[in-house]
Amino acid sequence: MTASTIIADIPTGLIVVTGLVMLILAVRFRGPMSIAFAILCLFGTWNAGEAQPVLAAIMGIVLYGGLAIIGSIFGGRGELDHEARSGDYDYAAEQARLASEYHRRDRESRF
Repeated sequence: MTASTIIADIPTGLIVVTGLVMLILAVRFRGPMSIAFAILCLFGTWNAGEAQPVLAAIMGIVLYGGLAIIGSIFGGRGELDHEARSGDYDYAAEQARLASEYHRRDRESRF
């Protein structure tokens, strides 16, 4: 049984879902993904006969740039809108309220 017959037996839907999950993870972890891609490019050029580390580094930088663009398009809050209003919701006040409620329940559970 060859690799091509194994891949041919995999349902297309599973391949699509796996590819989308891998793309999401690649966008989330774009730094390590770009480094791994650059290393694979270096090994590929090395096995082809002549190692080209500059080409591998350029490919890694291009991949990182592409994933950063995708991440900025589909990401939530970016660097530019970290000061954006959050609907007058005070995160610190909510955390303080939850902490005081937790401690109150902890004290009441002792009796």
